Amino acid sequence: MAVLALWLVLLAYAPVLPAQEPAREPEFLLLEVRLEQSVLSGAIPAYEVGEHTLLPLGELARLLTIAIQTQPREGSASGFILSEDRGFSLNLDNASVTRAGKTETVDPALVLAEPDDIYVAVSLLEHWLPLALEIDRASLSLRVHALEALPLQARLARERLGDRAGTRGGYEDPGYPRHEQPYRLLSMPFIDQTLTTELRRTNGRPQSDAAYTAYLTGDLLGMESSLYFSSRQQAPSPEVRATLERHDPGGNLLGPLHARSFRFGSHSTSSVENITRGIRGEGVTLSNRPLTRPTSFDRQTFEGDLPPGWDVELYYNDALVGFARPDAEGRYRFDDQPLSYGRNDFRLIFNGPLGQTRVEQYAFPLDQSMVRPGDFQYSVTEHRDDDGQSRTIAQFDLGLARSLTASAGLIRAPAGGDEELYTTLGVRTFWQSLSLGGGVVQAKDGGSLAELGVQTRIGGVAVDASRIHLTDFTSEVFPADSDPIRSHDELRLSGSLPLTSRSRMPVTLEATRDERESGRANTEVSARVSAYVHRTALTNTLRWRASGDIEHATGSLQVSRRVRDMSLRSQIDYLLGSERDISSLALSADKYLADGYRGTLGIAHTFASPETRYTAGFTKSLGRFGLGVNASYVDTGEIALGAQLFIAMGRDHRRSDWRFDARPMANSGAASVRVFMDDDHNGVMDADEEPLQGAGFMVNGGRHQARTDAAGIAHIDHLPVKQHVDIGIDTSTLIDPQWAPAIEGLRLVPRPGSVASLEFPVRMTTEIDGTVYLLEDGVERGIGDLKLELLNDQQEVVARTTSSWDGFYIVPGVIAGDYRLRLSPQQLQRLGLTDTGTRELTVSGDGSFISGVDLMVLPSSPTASAQYSRQVLPK
Repeated sequence: MAVLALWLVLLAYAPVLPAQEPAREPEFLLLEVRLEQSVLSGAIPAYEVGEHTLLPLGELARLLTIAIQTQPREGSASGFILSEDRGFSLNLDNASVTRAGKTETVDPALVLAEPDDIYVAVSLLEHWLPLALEIDRASLSLRVHALEALPLQARLARERLGDRAGTRGGYEDPGYPRHEQPYRLLSMPFIDQTLTTELRRTNGRPQSDAAYTAYLTGDLLGMESSLYFSSRQQAPSPEVRATLERHDPGGNLLGPLHARSFRFGSHSTSSVENITRGIRGEGVTLSNRPLTRPTSFDRQTFEGDLPPGWDVELYYNDALVGFARPDAEGRYRFDDQPLSYGRNDFRLIFNGPLGQTRVEQYAFPLDQSMVRPGDFQYSVTEHRDDDGQSRTIAQFDLGLARSLTASAGLIRAPAGGDEELYTTLGVRTFWQSLSLGGGVVQAKDGGSLAELGVQTRIGGVAVDASRIHLTDFTSEVFPADSDPIRSHDELRLSGSLPLTSRSRMPVTLEATRDERESGRANTEVSARVSAYVHRTALTNTLRWRASGDIEHATGSLQVSRRVRDMSLRSQIDYLLGSERDISSLALSADKYLADGYRGTLGIAHTFASPETRYTAGFTKSLGRFGLGVNASYVDTGEIALGAQLFIAMGRDHRRSDWRFDARPMANSGAASVRVFMDDDHNGVMDADEEPLQGAGFMVNGGRHQARTDAAGIAHIDHLPVKQHVDIGIDTSTLIDPQWAPAIEGLRLVPRPGSVASLEFPVRMTTEIDGTVYLLEDGVERGIGDLKLELLNDQQEVVARTTSSWDGFYIVPGVIAGDYRLRLSPQQLQRLGLTDTGTRELTVSGDGSFISGVDLMVLPSSPTASAQYSRQVLPK
């Protein structure tokens, strides 16, 4: 009842909490952008308004190298499309667009001006630009089909991005300096909270229940800490788990151990192929393996925290392969997803009860799982599961050559009610277009296992095949049996078939066969086909099992469709063969109503029972928190009514205030970024220096929506954790073209429940201009195509430019300091020219242009002038 009372108090005071962000009618999305096989951006913002999807014109043009720039404040855009004779101009004041000299009117409902960009409906973009844009709402991706050759495509072809199996185009490391975020002994945690009440009537008897769930993250004792707490009125004891951990992608933890991660407390073990399965419990793990490396060479397990009311979908190479809701400990897990030779792109799509959507993307090229020559990688785990059984897992990898990795392991794990000790040895290599691997496992009781596997591609099909031979071998994966398995064979084929001229249909076929000591064989075959057509995602899976004379066949069809602003999802499970029938059917609809309201309806029928369940609900997002009510009715007579409150909170120490959000925030990172005018060039904001309002940012190469306020501060939240994130100033948002950041950006590793404080000083820059002359026979004339270099006081080249046809040059964006301007010595030597000396310059930093800095060169021999004319001057 205490939880119920707390919920009622919060509900009573909820209306006095002002919304942090006013509810908007358009639905906000983040989309991955693909051009052919290259990923151009992991997430660009988009809006859905009714049946239209609005994309950011400026950001899309930047990604596709189309010369169009937007001015959101002025409500305009200008530039050209592929060639300068195809000019482009958009003016929202008079709702018009001009293309190649022809002016058309624009429907204002299809254009949205936001502070960061101008968002334009897909139908208009396809009309204006030589593009076909396909939005896969199920996997939150945007596929771009170029109808004319783009400059970007030529560059990608030159760089051969994506030609090697498993590679992807896209964001590249800009080389920003690393920002170190110190750990604290104790920090104020971020908290995701859900309060629920429920009234239920079953068999004429009313029951009530209340629940409170909290997930907290923050710094504790110099480490990352997390605490999960869940309590129900009807449960005898609460569910609690706590973890302390640290992660460093650079491998600088624990001194000489060069660990990249260590963790102790509540967590799951990783599975060990053929020996153990992943299981929850308590323990400690230490590893120096790269954080982005798969959990095993050809398998990857995905797990994480999942708040109440949320669900997560797992996509593999654009095919839906898994669906999960939070378990009793508030977590999800997808075990041992296979990796093939070639492309292994995974996408986790998280769906919240208030219509929230969050995407995590992972790519695991198989060849990058190899250990570099001479590198030694390890992971050690000591663990005790919830049933009290203990496990020790120690695994080691050594890079022997560029394409040769050896592995070994020592595993202590339960097997058949007893404890068994296993030793493993293995080797894996890449040879031409093949990945070959083999290994042996020896148990202390004398049992053994030998495995040989091959992975390759034949045409566009990835082929994975393996054979395991067992000799008196038992483990969690191969339990003891009166008729033990003697051999285990697996075959997996995955690829895609053309569906339309712009889309393909992912197809996967898997087969396993176990041959037992008696000669009896068990065979399983499954096939999965996925497609996305007309905003409808379909995945159909068939499974056939045979054991002796007994056969069993089942199927499952999942359909997801977007109709205007409504999402429809359905699943049909059915039986095949002589028992052909539908076993269960489920259908749900989710519709955005208005002003933050969202309605849901659902029906599920089980034919075996039989039983039909009807559900309905409404949720309301108020920015700082969310409310929900729901009802269900089962045709057996059960009725239930419930209500929920969703609220997340965290403290920004720079502002010393609390931030509230309906979206969870405890499992992501954040940064508080301050932008200011650094007049004295000391990199610190002094009392008399001006904060800059309206500055925007680039996060991992994409424009972010955050803008600095009057204090020059922006809060960038929901950053990915345990990986590098690059944040820099979007210079196009600085109102003075002479302003330039003192540093291009910073690289940090965000961590849950912590806000990184970043400082971006901005300085006034200037331009240096002048003319390069050639003195010959007493006559001076300007010469072009000579390269100039600007060196700082450390004798480092900080800027380069080239003189134009008449010798005139400009060096833009120069900040205060002492410099030396020279002509390129290498070019002068090649051309047989001699300069008359460098120019020493001092830039004061007040923005005044420095003009008339002329340079002169002389022929070093009588033939130098002719040589220059042949190599430089146009014919």
